Amino acid sequence: MISGLASSGAQPSVCETLVQEAFAALETACAGAPGSSACFGRAAAATLADGSAPRFGQPGDVLALSGVQTVQTQPLDVADGEWGLALLNVHANVPRSLSESGLRFALLGDVLVENVVDGASAFTPVEPLAITPLVAANLRSAPSLDGQVIANAPVGTELMADGRSPDGEWVRVMKENQVAWVSRQIVTASAGDIESLPSISADARTPMQAFVLHTGADAADCAEAPPSLLVIQAPGGLAASITVNGVDILFDSAIALRASAGTLQVIALDGSTAVSLIPIPAGFTLDVPMADGSRAPAGPATGLRPISDGERDALNRVAGGLPPGLLYRAFSVPTAAQVAEVLAAIRSGGGAASGGGQIINASGVDCSRFQATAPLSGTVSGRTPFYWDAAQGVSGYRVNFFDANGRLITSFNVSATSTTFAVDLDAAIGGENDFGWSVDALLDGQVACSTGSIFLSRQAQAQLAGDDGGAPPPQPTPTACTWNC
Repeated sequence: MISGLASSGAQPSVCETLVQEAFAALETACAGAPGSSACFGRAAAATLADGSAPRFGQPGDVLALSGVQTVQTQPLDVADGEWGLALLNVHANVPRSLSESGLRFALLGDVLVENVVDGASAFTPVEPLAITPLVAANLRSAPSLDGQVIANAPVGTELMADGRSPDGEWVRVMKENQVAWVSRQIVTASAGDIESLPSISADARTPMQAFVLHTGADAADCAEAPPSLLVIQAPGGLAASITVNGVDILFDSAIALRASAGTLQVIALDGSTAVSLIPIPAGFTLDVPMADGSRAPAGPATGLRPISDGERDALNRVAGGLPPGLLYRAFSVPTAAQVAEVLAAIRSGGGAASGGGQIINASGVDCSRFQATAPLSGTVSGRTPFYWDAAQGVSGYRVNFFDANGRLITSFNVSATSTTFAVDLDAAIGGENDFGWSVDALLDGQVACSTGSIFLSRQAQAQLAGDDGGAPPPQPTPTACTWNC
C-alpha cells in the first residue's frame, strides 16, 4: 500500500526543504499541546460534533478533543509549498500519572480521522489522587480478588489513583508504570476524596480512542516526503489500546496506519503490537479487509509479512523526520537483517508453535508446545479455571478475555510457573454470554507467542477434570494458527 516513493525528478531539493521545514514548524507549533487535544501544524482542517466552525487554521491552534468530530490534513503540494500536518494527544487508556498527553497521533499528508466515541459516554481522565494503604496491600491486575497479584504496597506507600471500579470496591493506581487495582477498604487519601474519582469500566473510551481512518494518495513528485499515514506513539510502560475502523489494536511503542482501497494496513514500527489479538513483530505489516464505508472489518486479517525495502525507506524518513519534541523517545525501523532473523525463525520452525501458538520474535522462547487446552467448547458461570501448555523461557503469561466481536474486555497477568488461571467470569466479563479467551506468553513484558482466540458460550456446560466424580478430563485439541506457523 505504501507507494509513490519514486521521484519524477521534479525539484527534489525544493521538496526536501519543504518537508524538513514542515516537520520543524510542527514541533514549534505543537510541542506544548495539552492532553486530549488536536493541534494545527499546517494545511489542516477540523469539524466539531456540534456543527460549529472551529478556529483551526493557524500553527499552534488547539482544540479540545471532547468536541472534535474530524481532523483532516492535506496531501503534499510542492507547487503551493504545502504539506498537511497535525498532532493529536489522545489519552486512550494511558493514566495521567504515566503521561499527561497520552498517545501521540501524527497526521502526515492526506489523512482523515473521525471520532466515533460517543461524547455523552466518553471517559475523561482526571488528575491522579495520592492515596496510601492502611495495611500491607496486594495490588492486582483486575478489580477482583481473582486478579493476579502483581505487586505489594507496604503501609504508608504513596500510590497515585485515577479511578474506581464500577462497583466502587476497587481503586485503580499506578505502580512502577504498571496499572493495578487495590481494595478501596484498605486505602485512604491524605487530601481529596476517593469517592470523587471517576468510574472506569472495561469498555471506557476517551475521545478519539476509537476512530475511523482514511488515508489518500502520496505525492508522485517528491521522493523525499514520507507517505500519507498516521503514526502513533505510546509513552511505554503499558499496552495502549485503540480501535481503528472497528479493529482493536494493542501496542506499547510505535505503529503506523494506512487505510485506503478497502484495506487497513497496520505496520509495527517498534515494540510489541497485536491486531485483534494477532501479534505483529516489529518490522512486519498486516492487512485487514474493510467493509463498505471502512467502518468495520469485512473479514479476518491477512497478509502478515515483512515490510518491503521501499516501505522501510519511507518509514525511516518518518522516524528520522519526526521532531524529538513530539516524541516520547526516538525509535528506529528494524533493519532488513533484523527482520530476516525473525523471518528465518518462522520459516525454519525454530520456536514456531504447532498447536495454535504464534511466534513473535527470535528471542529463544520455545513456543512449540504452547497452546490453550481447556475449556475449548463452552464453560460455566462463576469461578472457572483456564488451562494451557507452557512455553519455555518466558517470564510470565497474560490471559485475555474479549467479547463476541473480538473487543478486549480485560487481561490478567500470571506468573511463569503457572499454566492455569481461575477467574470469576461474572466479575471479569460481566453479562457477556458469548466471549473469547487467549493466552500470551511474555518475555520481559513483550509478547513472544500467543495461543490465538478460543470462542466460548456460557450457555454450554464445560466438563473439567473432576466435574463428574473422577471421569477422565476432556482431551484438548489444537487451536488453528491464524497465519503460517
